[in-house]
Amino acid sequence: MDLETVLEYTSDAVTELDKDWNYTCVNYSAELLLRRKRAELLGRSLWEVFPELLNTPAEAELRRAITGSIAVKFELFLPGLYAWHEVRAVPTEQGLILFSRDISDRIRVLREEAVRAEIRNMLEYAPVPICIMRGQEHRIEIHNRSFQELIGDRNFEGLTMRNAFRELEAQGFFELLDQVYATGETYEGKELLVRYDRHGTGEMYEGYFNVIYQPLLDTTGQVCGILSLNIEVTKEVLERQRVARIATERDAILQQLIEGVIVTDAEGRITFVNEAASRLHGVAKLDVLPEGYTDTYHLYTVDGKAYPPAELPLSRAALRDEIVTEARWRIRRLDGTEVLVEGNARPIYDEQSRKIAAVLTLRELAAKS
Repeated sequence: MDLETVLEYTSDAVTELDKDWNYTCVNYSAELLLRRKRAELLGRSLWEVFPELLNTPAEAELRRAITGSIAVKFELFLPGLYAWHEVRAVPTEQGLILFSRDISDRIRVLREEAVRAEIRNMLEYAPVPICIMRGQEHRIEIHNRSFQELIGDRNFEGLTMRNAFRELEAQGFFELLDQVYATGETYEGKELLVRYDRHGTGEMYEGYFNVIYQPLLDTTGQVCGILSLNIEVTKEVLERQRVARIATERDAILQQLIEGVIVTDAEGRITFVNEAASRLHGVAKLDVLPEGYTDTYHLYTVDGKAYPPAELPLSRAALRDEIVTEARWRIRRLDGTEVLVEGNARPIYDEQSRKIAAVLTLRELAAKS
């Protein structure tokens, strides 16, 4: 078998150029690689067929091979073919033999790996736990350090979410991921309760998370993955629940008092009125600011004049941090009756000496119809 026959059937694309850069030999693999028939190439100049190679590193390498009589190897991108080729140019007495192969897949993989590395570097030190999943199975591709803190020393990259977090089954998260992948619509969840094996010890951890599932799109606009943000808010939720429990217990106790009790927040907005205070006023309206106390609760001075809102005992405690004792005023109820009351008001502070509320206690002294 002669050399020409061997070259014809080799898997490499083989072409031969004379010293004027004209094609003199083109094997079958070269026809496939260059997407041109042999007859379209033979006798034509390389620079005529591929003018985009002029003034490129590929031209420089080819000229170096033919003038220096040295073999060279290089990679080039052919825009007309939208392909990357690896080329080995070997000088001969007649010109050059070019051995070419398509390396587009390898280049694409390298570029994808470079992009992934760049993304990883960008996300690695982000303060928010981030995880990137690919495909319909939600295979974990990348997660950053903040996400790692949520799963201990385990490495879940390469696993599907269902395999990595089996304990999440029946908690609805896998279904949410499926929904985002299928619809391409972002999901945002606030303070979701999550039960999972945080450290891989078999002990279940309960935490609250704000979750965002953002679909990732490929170059055709199709969903190819999901970016997940997982912000733990367990401390905040538990603290709010604790405060709510305390407030509920407080309200239950205050409701039992014979004296009327009205509580405001730090800005003086009424947040609580017990039953005794409601009976005295004939009204129990919340979310009232100091400037609305007089009109809402029908408050008057002892001598029957409309009580200036800023001078009311509760306003003085809420707005000026005053402690007011044994103050007296009148309440005119909607049914036409009037009561004279006496009360005390004071601001309330937390452990850091920050004002958090104001409270007014009052009792009836006399009433006239």
